Amino acid sequence: MKSRKIGIAVAIIDVNELKPGMILAKSVYNQQGLLLLEKDTALTKKRIWILKTWGIKRVRVKGKPKEDGKTAVEIERESRETIEKELKAKFEDVIDNPVMKEIMKAAQRQLLKNINDQDAENKAS
Repeated sequence: MKSRKIGIAVAIIDVNELKPGMILAKSVYNQQGLLLLEKDTALTKKRIWILKTWGIKRVRVKGKPKEDGKTAVEIERESRETIEKELKAKFEDVIDNPVMKEIMKAAQRQLLKNINDQDAENKAS
């Protein structure tokens, strides 16, 4: 089975366009240099309000919103779920066999590792 690598895009988004669920790609500081929100924080309505209150104009988020409203992070999460479903479907007839069950788990770990490795590469760059 071929694995596909998923890259995480980073977009600079105006705070008025932020949506709950978006993930910060970079920590946000106020004008005095105090940390407001850390990198990898999931945005909520309250956190977006905090950014607006502090006069933050733009932030970097993981995943540029797509036309269908999904971010790259949401697409990645769906990809992980798809991997699990597809493997379960492929191993459905032999899942009771302990050896085949371990092979399925190993395949799942490897595919998820490939995604995580790609995430790490994107964070480093």
